Amino acid sequence: MPHALIVEDDPNSLSGLSAILAADGFSVDTAATLAEARGALARFIPDVVLVDLNLPDGSGLELLPHLPAQPGGALPVIVMTGNATVESAIEGLRHGIWDYLLKPVNIPRLRSLLARIPRPYELTEEVRVLRSLLRQIGRFGPMLGRSSSIQRVYDTLEQLAPTEAAILVHGEAGTGKEVAARTLHQLSRRRKGPFVVYDARAACAEAAEGRPLESVLFGHERGAFNGAEQREAGLVAEANGGTLFIDELTDLLPAQQAALLRALDSQTFMRVGGNNEVGTDFRLIAATRTVPRDAVAQGVLNEELWLRLDAAALLLPPLREREEDAALLATAWVDELNLDAQTRGTAGTRLIAPAFIRECLAYDWPGNVRELQERVRRAWEASGDVLETLQAEESSGAPTREMNGGRVQVTVGTPLADVEEMLIRATLDAVGGTRHRAASLLGISPKTLYNKLQRMRLN
Repeated sequence: MPHALIVEDDPNSLSGLSAILAADGFSVDTAATLAEARGALARFIPDVVLVDLNLPDGSGLELLPHLPAQPGGALPVIVMTGNATVESAIEGLRHGIWDYLLKPVNIPRLRSLLARIPRPYELTEEVRVLRSLLRQIGRFGPMLGRSSSIQRVYDTLEQLAPTEAAILVHGEAGTGKEVAARTLHQLSRRRKGPFVVYDARAACAEAAEGRPLESVLFGHERGAFNGAEQREAGLVAEANGGTLFIDELTDLLPAQQAALLRALDSQTFMRVGGNNEVGTDFRLIAATRTVPRDAVAQGVLNEELWLRLDAAALLLPPLREREEDAALLATAWVDELNLDAQTRGTAGTRLIAPAFIRECLAYDWPGNVRELQERVRRAWEASGDVLETLQAEESSGAPTREMNGGRVQVTVGTPLADVEEMLIRATLDAVGGTRHRAASLLGISPKTLYNKLQRMRLN
């Protein structure tokens, strides 16, 4: 039986919470002060702690350093308060609490949280399976990569996933923000619940057809606006018990961002045209390609919402900073395309030539992972049995189009030294003078290329 410690100085609240937890299958120990709580923790290790923020002998957050660790990580802590502020919520999240409840406590919300407290045997098995899956051949859930920069992302994901914290994922376009959000959901205690995606930019098109953006997000009552013939649930309600992922958060209007912040803090919302608040239980993961601090300065991101989300932020690195991950990703996608073609019986297996890998590593990939995936797909479809190049047009017999340059024509009998010089100059032109990329395409080291260039200047 899982065990809970409740730290609450109000006798009525303490009695009510104890009854709720007992009904949900927990054994319960109680304390009215920080001193009593520390004494209880010296006697046993609970599976969850519910603590009031304001206690007679100090703040409930002062208890956090005294909590023992569980085999799977931090002990789940639910902080309760009747005087919540953005600052206190941020402070609690930075201290590593699991969730934050307003008084009077929403009982369905509390029970939803308690249902996700793993039983001891479940936690042990979860940790064992998770550790066996993490980072095998560069994989972390649906994510792929072995570079040091992406390993740091994995560390953050592993830390944030078991919590209930709202999270802001930011990075350049195409870096895989939705994939990171799905990974967080799959590794969280909400993984059996829905993962709902809200594309703020696409929602603008729907709004142009007559449905307000507030309705898409929060739902509406019948007759709320022209065309609202019946009540419809919004995405916040659909995400109940799971995760709501909002892509391009800064595309939401200021009023929608403020409403989202209220829903996030209170776990309640109001449908368009409605008069009653509706309870919900969702975790928010938001994404933006804009640097959050810049977005606040530009007035496109609510500062309080940013502060609420920034307590648990995740920055995704661009592909150009991920060492050799471009080759690893490209190889994995070729394998997937080969497997899919074999399953459908439409094509044979394509092999990968060394030149293909060199091209993957030489290019800067301004469109990041998304651009790489699309280029690999096009090259695979246009190639024969061997993938020689990322240039799909060249593989398919269409007119040649290099990344940035042309081709070298050599007359029979031209001295080899001259041919080498022509090829080096043409490659440098094709890559905009970037020596590292030119060396990769030529199959030599940057130092060797530098030495050849020095000899060319002397000649």
